[in-house]
Amino acid sequence: MPRAVAKTIQQIACAVNMASASIARGGRLIYLGAGSSGRLGVLDAAECLPTFNTNRVVAVLAGGPRAMFAPIEKAEDRSALARRDLARIGLSERDVLVGISASGRTPYTVAGVRYARSIGARTVAITSNPIGELRRAAEVAIVPEVGPEVIAGSSRMKAGTAQKLVLNMLSTATMVRLGRVLSGWMINVRVSNEKLRERGRKILTKATGASPAAASRAMRLSGGCLPAALLILLKNISPGEAQRLLRRANSPAGLIRDALDDAARRERRSVMRPPKRSRNRRMQPRAER
Repeated sequence: MPRAVAKTIQQIACAVNMASASIARGGRLIYLGAGSSGRLGVLDAAECLPTFNTNRVVAVLAGGPRAMFAPIEKAEDRSALARRDLARIGLSERDVLVGISASGRTPYTVAGVRYARSIGARTVAITSNPIGELRRAAEVAIVPEVGPEVIAGSSRMKAGTAQKLVLNMLSTATMVRLGRVLSGWMINVRVSNEKLRERGRKILTKATGASPAAASRAMRLSGGCLPAALLILLKNISPGEAQRLLRRANSPAGLIRDALDDAARRERRSVMRPPKRSRNRRMQPRAER
């Protein structure tokens, strides 16, 4: 599967460009699918909120929330249902719609992609069928060709694994492009439990050199907002000023990277600066004649 996905890197990069541009102008990255393919979209979208603290990645599953836990097979045949579901979430020309279908011919998914194009939204297909309708319906087609399934027709296996890899790459690369990651650190992680609070403290200490106690205090002052806590430590500013800087910034990671560079320059200057000579030098006794 990884080799099949590697052959689609160029198409994944195109989709990342589309998604990052869309979210930057207020749009969303929307996954659409039925059955196993749709559930993988729900899983990836759900993980984006705690990992990147964003609600701009959403998923639409044929059959609604109930279909996440129980099969509603007939839903995938209802083309009109896709248009209704997308209209319900307010799909617009600012959004990017990603249709996910291993077979590339699921009526629900194909109809949704065609509807998205008709209203001016950007469209992407993720499928393992190079001759399926879905590939032709979308602007960009990501087609990892994984070959026959071990159990014929059970596309949740090889095709599903390839879809999961593609979705991980698409959402993660988009969030990196949008500045919601810094040097491999989850700087926008939601510190909503003890494990994540400890992760936040480690990021703060590694990034700034602060003590664990200082990191905990900054995180408490910021209300659990890790980018603000980083700015409090790096720039020695108030929580309110840190939040104002973040609101004005195009990229939280870019703002923090600049603050890290400033802190590094200050450190270098302090190391290189010679010590000041004391003004209260003791008078040396005069030599006796």
